[in-house]
Amino acid sequence: MHALRRVAGVSLALCVALFGLLAVNQTPVALRFLIWETPSVSLFWWLLLAFVFGLLVGGLSAVIGGVRRRARQRAREHAADTARGSGMS
Repeated sequence: MHALRRVAGVSLALCVALFGLLAVNQTPVALRFLIWETPSVSLFWWLLLAFVFGLLVGGLSAVIGGVRRRARQRAREHAADTARGSGMS
């Protein structure tokens, strides 16, 4: 129940922050990198894009880290089972 309350609180805080950014950052901005330039879009959309990109990269890195950790654990368990099996013979 505590975890659900925490998720609801974080979600509410993110929604409030999102709408706050929407209300404040309406200035059109064009991003420029060397010779490449984007069309002018509200600053809110660039911030939202950066936030979503960060969520995706962070989530992907967490998934990759979890898969690697599980693979290492399985390898350790397999090595321990093999060592126990060869020691008994």
